[in-house]
Order: sequence, then structure tokens, then C-alpha cells
Amino acid sequence: MNTALKNIRRTPFQALAAVFVVSITLYAVGIFGLVTLASHTILLNFETKPQIIAYLKDGHTTDQVAGLISTLTSTQGVKNALYISKQDALELYKKSVGNDPILLGTVTDWGIVTADILPASVEITASDPKSFQTIVSILEKSEVVSETPAGKKEIDFPQDVITELTKWTNAIRMAGLLLIVALTIVCILTIMIIISMKISARRIEIGTLKLLGAQNYYIIKPYIQESVIYGLVGAFVGWLLSFITILYSTPFLAPRLGGVISFPIRPEVIALLLAALLVFGFILSLISSLFATSRFVKRSK
Repeated sequence: MNTALKNIRRTPFQALAAVFVVSITLYAVGIFGLVTLASHTILLNFETKPQIIAYLKDGHTTDQVAGLISTLTSTQGVKNALYISKQDALELYKKSVGNDPILLGTVTDWGIVTADILPASVEITASDPKSFQTIVSILEKSEVVSETPAGKKEIDFPQDVITELTKWTNAIRMAGLLLIVALTIVCILTIMIIISMKISARRIEIGTLKLLGAQNYYIIKPYIQESVIYGLVGAFVGWLLSFITILYSTPFLAPRLGGVISFPIRPEVIALLLAALLVFGFILSLISSLFATSRFVKRSK
């Protein structure tokens, strides 16, 4: 380890270059990991809520509703189907508007909002957005679902929103993955070049050690340790940059995603991110140093 630290002090600019490249790479890994976790949480939150709402005709019977729900729950891709009565709809409406007297109708000429003026409905949660068309087709054929004056079934479902959200999530994941792969390759090549240059610069000293009977592992061990130092220091710097990014972006993200993602980010998530980056940095630097030193071992045989 003393030899590894001495090598770092001898070439500080090379060491800074290695740490900088590792830091940028692992910063990108950290941000990509957080974005992936956030997108997964957003999709999961959306999928747990009713995604399709079919409004029912007044005067529907219990058997009609039970038959519709039975048909829906037996359909592939339907996670849950729930009947919302007029009274349930009134309670949900009151909960959504709070104590606003205007929306409750207590200070207007419309009269107080009652259960009679609200429609009953069936709320369906799909396990896969691809099943939306099948579910809507079933609802359109049902006689219990109400119709507009134009003869169109009253069905609400945000198909475009789900499709766009899924596309954006997949695009972000693919772009982040390609960026990380590119930066990882650059990082490995940079560390390999730096370690190879240091081994080449000390070839006379290494040749003397070989004449004295030193084994290959004894010679290359300081360079492997030096590379690991680059990886761990770069991982910590990358984590620190990620943490600063989270702190400064929280005031912007909290009002927009506060209902889905809890802010501030929990300490265990930050700690897990640090541990993951340290492990990734260790593996990355170890692989780089083994590639670089393996060339020396092959030449020395």
C-alpha cells in the first residue's frame, strides 16, 4: 500500500485524471440509478390506481353489476374491478373538494351536491396497459354502462398518458444505459493506460526485482492497489456529486412529485447508493488494473 501511495504522489496529474474519469462515470451511474428508481416508483404508483372508469346507467341492478365485474375480473390483464355506488361517489367527491362551500353547492343556486346527481361507476385497474383495448371493448358491449347523448359509452381511460409515460421511461433507461456503458469503457481504458504507463516507466526497477526472484503478484500488487484507490475515491466523489444534485433538485421536484415520491430522500437510500457506487468503483478499477497488469505478466514469461 505504501508503494501504491508513493506511485500516486509521483504522478499526481495522472491520478487526478483517473479519479476524475471514475467520478464522472459513477456520478452518471448514481443519477441513472435514482432516475430509474423514481420512474419505477411513478409507474408503480400509477398502476395501483384505477386506470379505467366506466359510468353506469341509473336503475342498474345488482346482478347486472355483478355480471360485469365477473366478466372483467376473468379477463386477462385485469388486476382489479371495483363497484363505486352513488353514495361512495359522493364521499369521494367530498374528500376531493374538502370544505369548499362553492364546490359543495352550499352557497350557489345549484343546491347541495347529493348522491342522486352523481353516477355509479366501475373502476378497473389493469396489470398491463396493453390490455386496455380489451377492457374497453368489454365495457362498450355492456348494457349497464351509460351512454352520452351522442350514443358513446361513458368510459374514461388515460391511454395516451400511460403510453407516453411508458415510452419516456423506456427511452430514459435506454439512454442512461448507453451513456453508462460508454463512460465505463472510457474509464476502463483510462485506468489501463495510466497503469500501463507507470509499469513501463519503471521497467528497469521491475526487471531488477525479477532478477532478485520477485514473483509477478508481488510486482503487480501495488498497481492493483493503486487502481482500487482510484476506484474508491472516484466512487465517493461521484456519490458526493449525486448527493449534492439531490439536495439542490429537491425544492424543484418536491412540489411536482411529492405525492408519489417522498422528499427528502430517505437516508437509507443515500447510504445504499454510496455502498453500490463503492462496490461498482471497486469492481471497475480491479478489472482495469487486471487488464493492464496481465499484459506485463504475459511479456515477463
